Amino acid sequence: MHLYAQANNITLGSDDLYISAKQLQHCMRASKDAKGLVVSDADLVGFPKNRYAMDLYFDGECFIYTDDHSKFIVHPNYKMKISRELVAHVNFITATRRTDKKEFNGKRYIKI
Repeated sequence: MHLYAQANNITLGSDDLYISAKQLQHCMRASKDAKGLVVSDADLVGFPKNRYAMDLYFDGECFIYTDDHSKFIVHPNYKMKISRELVAHVNFITATRRTDKKEFNGKRYIKI
């Protein structure tokens, strides 16, 4: 992600991946569960470490880490308030189960 961002003038908000409790709750919400799209607890916990072995795509705004059954969306320069200060981070946005194995074959995604 870092090399691709540098080569394509994409500003990274930080060197670390920020994962908030709010975003974790978002990817575990009832509407996703009802559709069978919730990622397992083990996949969520393992994501920070396992992302290096996943395929990586860029959609023009976010980076998407994916394997055969899940995808994790990361915003490279997400601004959020922390201790009343607006700060930019590389931020975990959400995770979901993959339902379409051909999803990343389109022109929208650039494989990194």
